Amino acid sequence: MRLFEEAGIIARHDFRDGRSRYEEATEVHHDHLIDMKSGKVVEFVDEEIEALQVAIARKLGYRLIDHRLELYGTPLED
Repeated sequence: MRLFEEAGIIARHDFRDGRSRYEEATEVHHDHLIDMKSGKVVEFVDEEIEALQVAIARKLGYRLIDHRLELYGTPLED
């Protein structure tokens, strides 16, 4: 797996549960919501969040070149 990661074929993610998860490395950016009860990882894209991150960086005097967003939660119906 390390060779695939170093070659840029896969991306490794560590979501606070002690296990690594791998996904295909793509040019398409997405963020993650992690269900703390089941361990399920939900991938999502939200243009409003993306624009807000760029605006915050710009307001602080920076040009955003990369970021990673991980949200952790539990289902509302519990």
